[in-house]
Amino acid sequence: MSKSSWNAKRKEVKLSKLTGHASKSSRLIEGRVPSNTKVFFTPAELFGAMAQCSSRLALDQQATQAHVEACRLLIARHVEEDSDDFAFLESVRGLKDYLRKSMTALVGDGIAYLQMIADGYRWVDHFENYTVHGDVDTDRTPDFIFSRSSDDFVALAESKATKGSSKSAFDKTVREGYSGQVEPYLAIEIGSFIASHGFAIGSWMTSDKKAEVFIHHTQVAQPDCEGGGLDPDKQSDPSSIRFGNYCGVLTLLFGTGVGEAARARTWRPSEEVFVTVRWLKKTWIVGEFLIERPEHGKDDELAFQRLPVPVLKRLALELETARKVFGYIEAEEAKSSLLENLPEFDEILRGAAKASGGAIFPDGFAVLGRGEDQDDLQWRKLPPQNPVNAVSMDAATERLLASLKQNVDNRRIPDGLPYTPLAREDEPPVELPLQLTIRDV
Repeated sequence: MSKSSWNAKRKEVKLSKLTGHASKSSRLIEGRVPSNTKVFFTPAELFGAMAQCSSRLALDQQATQAHVEACRLLIARHVEEDSDDFAFLESVRGLKDYLRKSMTALVGDGIAYLQMIADGYRWVDHFENYTVHGDVDTDRTPDFIFSRSSDDFVALAESKATKGSSKSAFDKTVREGYSGQVEPYLAIEIGSFIASHGFAIGSWMTSDKKAEVFIHHTQVAQPDCEGGGLDPDKQSDPSSIRFGNYCGVLTLLFGTGVGEAARARTWRPSEEVFVTVRWLKKTWIVGEFLIERPEHGKDDELAFQRLPVPVLKRLALELETARKVFGYIEAEEAKSSLLENLPEFDEILRGAAKASGGAIFPDGFAVLGRGEDQDDLQWRKLPPQNPVNAVSMDAATERLLASLKQNVDNRRIPDGLPYTPLAREDEPPVELPLQLTIRDV
C-alpha cells in the first residue's frame, strides 16, 4: 500500500444532506435540527465510539471487542493519514464482502455516535434493552437511545452505512430508516421515558475521496401547530438511559458478566479491587480482561476472577464518575438523583486527550493515551456509598496478594504492573520502573 496508514491525524466528515420529517400530531413530539454540520475525530475517538456502540447486553463481549479491534486495525490500513477527509481507500474493495460490510456498518455506528455527542447528547443505550409500553405497527426498531443533560425527553437514532450504494439510493435507505424504525416510536412510553424526537444517520462511504453524512430527523413544529410544545403534565425520566450507558461502559471494561450484574444491581463494586491510573490530572479506573465465567461470592454476588497474569485494556472510566455509578448500583433504592451532577469533561481536557493519542467522551468513558503520559498505577478499593455494604479491606487485598504471590513463586512478573518481585536470598532485588503498559483491546 503506497499511502501511509491512518494513525493520528484528525479527520472530518461533513453533513451533506439534511431532511426534516413532519411528525404525527402530538404534544409529546418536539423536533430538533442538528446544530453541527461536521464531525471531527481521531483514530482513538472512532475506536472508542465503535466500542460504545458494540456494548450490547446480549452479545459475547470477548468476540465483540475482538471484532472492534480487528476493525480498528483494518481501518488504519485502508484510510490514509494525510487527507483531511475521512474515506476508505479503493484498497478496501479487496476485502472479503462479509468483512467489508461488517466494518462499514461498525464505522457507521461510530460516526452516528460521534455526530450525536457533537450535537450535545451525552449518554447512549441500546433500544433493545427497554420495553415498549404501547402499540406500534412494526417489528423494526431503532439502534440507539440518546439523552442530554438538559432534557427529560430522549432521542432515538438509527444508523445506516454503505460502501457501495449511490447517493440517491442510500438517501432512500436512510429515509426509510427514519420512517420505519424511528418515527413509529415517537411519543410512546419506552421504559421510564418518552422519545420526543429522533434521527436516522447515514454514513455514505462509497467515494474513496471523502465520506458524507445524510440525516433525516424530526421536523421542528411551527408555533401554531397542534403538536408544538411538549406536554408539561407528561413525565419522562431518562435516568435509566444514563445508568444503561454506564452498564455498557462496565461491560467494555470488565466483560458481559459484570455488565449484566451491574444492570441487575446485584454486583457489589465496593467488594472489588480496581486498577487505577493518573492521566491528564485525573484518576481513571482501567479495564481488565477477566475470566468470562466469574466466580460468585457470598449471596451469589458477582466477584472479579482475574487471569493469573493481569492484562489491562486501554479503556477506562473516570474515577469520580465511577463512584457515582457504583453508589447507584449499591443503593437500597435506585433514585434518579444519584446520577445527577456527574463530572463534565470540557473541550480543553478532551483536546489534551487527543494530543496524548487517546480520547475522552462526554460520559467519562475514555481510551487512554500514551503510556508516558500516565503515572501512579495503583490497586484501589473504593469505599462503599452505603456503610451497611462495607466489607473488610483485608479480605479483598488478601485475595489479590495471594494471586500476585503465586506469580512471583512461579518467577513470572505480571505484565504492566509497577511491581518489584521477591528475590531469592542469593539474588539482588529486581527493581522495575513504576510505569504502566496498557495493551490494546
